Amino acid sequence: MDPTMQSALRDMLVKEKLHELEMAYCRGIDRRDPDLIRSIYFEDAFEDHGEAWSGTGYEWVDYIFSGYLAQFENTCHYVLNEWYKVDGDKAEGETHRISYHRRPNGEEVTAGSRTFNRYECRDGVWRISYRGVTRDWMLESQAQKPDPSQPKHMILRPSLPGAHDVSYAEMPMFGRGPIW
Repeated sequence: MDPTMQSALRDMLVKEKLHELEMAYCRGIDRRDPDLIRSIYFEDAFEDHGEAWSGTGYEWVDYIFSGYLAQFENTCHYVLNEWYKVDGDKAEGETHRISYHRRPNGEEVTAGSRTFNRYECRDGVWRISYRGVTRDWMLESQAQKPDPSQPKHMILRPSLPGAHDVSYAEMPMFGRGPIW
């Protein structure tokens, strides 16, 4: 394989690894799996939410699982646009997200945000070394109560935030814990 093609193939494979890190973050939050989220960061990674919060990635995981997520009965995080640049064992990426949060009283918060990530490959493993977050917009609303007159096909299995979510039974390859 010629060197140009080899370099392009490597960059494409690295970008797939970076995409997996972003997907792992979303799944870790929504399935309440702190070990999965912790595994996407290097121990010295920095997580920066501006004036709202900043510290290491591990401290971020401790913070959100020490009570912050408990206020929500359900969350759904979606990655939209992703753009990565790779330079050897370093990379940068911007990801656009929509996140949905529902409290037990039916209050809903939906937000659009972007993350500005720096990634590194250390000892052959890609992880996040820096993650900055900015919010582009936020919408607060009230969830509608279920309509018992809905046709039976509209009543689905519930999405659960923890280890008892149906995804673990349906997809046994997606166990809980670290990504790699």
